[in-house]
Amino acid sequence: MITKLVVQGVCILIYSLEVAALLWVSESKYKKQYYLKVKMLCSISFILIGLVYAAVSSHWIYFQQLLPTLLFCALGDFFMGCFQIRRYTRNMILGIASFLVAHICLLLLLYSVIPAFSWWNILFPVIAVFLLCLQKKMLHMHYGRLWAPVLFYCIFLSLDLAKSIEVMILRPCISSAWIGVGGMLFFLSDYTLNFCYFHKMKSKSRATAMNLINLGSYFLGILAFDISILYFVR
Repeated sequence: MITKLVVQGVCILIYSLEVAALLWVSESKYKKQYYLKVKMLCSISFILIGLVYAAVSSHWIYFQQLLPTLLFCALGDFFMGCFQIRRYTRNMILGIASFLVAHICLLLLLYSVIPAFSWWNILFPVIAVFLLCLQKKMLHMHYGRLWAPVLFYCIFLSLDLAKSIEVMILRPCISSAWIGVGGMLFFLSDYTLNFCYFHKMKSKSRATAMNLINLGSYFLGILAFDISILYFVR
């Protein structure tokens, strides 16, 4: 147990410093030069942290199930990082597609933990799609030809949120708590991303806040899923 805590603490410290560097670079004059590099450093780190946690805990099967999600998230980070530097629509579409596959992989993992399909697995997506459509109309969100992919993405994002909360509530343990936290942070990240890319901010400070919340919640969310490896029990 002490070994787990020490390894967990060291990894969290190093990873937190990397994420802090990314947050700084994303709002600095060095963004074009270093943003993609620092972001990919963070992405590679969350894969390596998962590997280290699996080695320490011997929870290799769970890590192998989580690995596709981590890999497709890293791929999505690359394309979205490229979009931040050069705003080509192709990079945005490839980024959305990569994260969509990541969410599908995560959903499969969550259903391996609790296979049952409950009523809120339907309710969450219905509410999420309704609110997204309402938000589009009331806040004048500009999705353009990406509206259909965003709508489809929203369904799987809300399914992940519903299932992660279900795991946290119905299977109370340390790993399930981290899974729940990870799912909620993932949702927060994509919700704020919605405003970063598809809504014109009225002030620079608001745009900065949304960007920092988006990046911070995303990378901390993945860290939460990594930590769940340490304490996972069937």
